[in-house]
Parts: sequence; structure tokens; C-alpha cells
Amino acid sequence: MRSPKVVARIAGSLYLLASVCFVVAIAIRSSIEGSGGGSGLIDRIRASTSLFRVSLTIDLISGTFFLLAGMALYLLLRHVDRLAAAAMVVLVAIEIVVIYLSDINLYNVLTIATNPAYIQAFGAPASNALASLFVDAHTNGLVIDEMFFGLWLVPLGYLVIRSRQIPWLVGALLLVAAVSWIGQFVANLLAPDLPYVFEVGQVGGAGEFVLVVWLLIFGVKATGAGARDSAVSVPARNR
Repeated sequence: MRSPKVVARIAGSLYLLASVCFVVAIAIRSSIEGSGGGSGLIDRIRASTSLFRVSLTIDLISGTFFLLAGMALYLLLRHVDRLAAAAMVVLVAIEIVVIYLSDINLYNVLTIATNPAYIQAFGAPASNALASLFVDAHTNGLVIDEMFFGLWLVPLGYLVIRSRQIPWLVGALLLVAAVSWIGQFVANLLAPDLPYVFEVGQVGGAGEFVLVVWLLIFGVKATGAGARDSAVSVPARNR
């Protein structure tokens, strides 16, 4: 049997790795894409092709880590409410699918930038415009995914509060984070020019950070049913 505290720390580690990879990937791409829009975009990507490939790879790895984190949280909290835990994993899976589909757009940008045939066929201005369109499509995919960034936190926050193995305040902060992400999605979709949407939206993310820190440092309290049901059985090896 693997103890709930071990599962909690695995979940926290995967969550942290996913978040760090996500931020690093965005930072790398932002430094390459710059603020010049479509003008010279292909030239900038071509000049940093290896770095752009690394950012795309890290982005995909981030999604994988996040999916595994959702599965680990399911193992940890399924004893509280299996339906809510299953809903959480389904929402995480949808979130990752949207990320992967959005990353196809970045792969298309890379293809245009590294294949001279496209520039010869369309010309430099049209190729830059097409690459810029795919970059915008990726960004739009992330905007849509903000809804799922928030939705999966609703069952997670509920499970944390009901479990009594993690302070209820952490669960409450997760629900605040859920409202924050969903609000950011609505604002970006209906009022894209509204100022300070991103800055205000990040305030809610504190709940996710608190959960990760708590899982890594304290794990969970081992209580009777919770300790039995959230433990993971490890098959014995044949000797």
C-alpha cells in the first residue's frame, strides 16, 4: 500500500512541474515572437528554431504532467465522492485535449517558418500573416481553455472541503480560483478590451499555489476511511 501522504506529494510535485513547464514555455515563445505581430515573425522563429521547438515540447510535457496530477488527485480524493472525483478528471482531460489541439497551431507555425516552399508559394508577407494567424489561433485556444482551468477546480475544491484531510480554507481558495478563471474566460470572450482582466484573474490562482504548497509540505491527514480508500495498492513482485 502507498500511503495517502505519498500520493499527495506525488500529486503536488506533478502539479508544480506542470505549472513551471507551462510558464517556461510561454516565456520562451514570448521572447521569440516579440511584439511585432506578423511582421518578421517567421524570421524570428527561423532564427530561434531550436528554442521554439523546445518551448513546444515543454508545453506538451506540461499537459502530460497536469493530466497525471489530475489522476493522482483522483486517487487521493476518490473516497470522498467518486462522482465528483470522476468529473474532476474528465474536466482535466478536456482541458489537456484543448491544449494539445492549440499546440498544433504552433507546430504549423514552425512548419511554415522552416519549410522554404511555403514562403516561395505565398511570399514573405503572406507567410508572415499566416504564421501570425496560427499564433493567434493558439492564443484563442488558451482563452477557451480558461473555462476548463476554472471548471475542474470546482469539484476539486468541493472534494478538498469534504475530505477534512486538507484545511477547508484551501478548498475555499480553490473555489475562488475557479470563479476567477471562469470570470477571466467570460471577460476575454465578451469584453476583450477590458483593462486589467489578466492581472485581476491571477489573484484567484493563489488558491492553486496554496494547494500545491500544502500537498508538498504537509501532505494530507490520514483519517480512518480516507487513509484506507485513498491508499494505492502496489502489486507485489514475483520473487
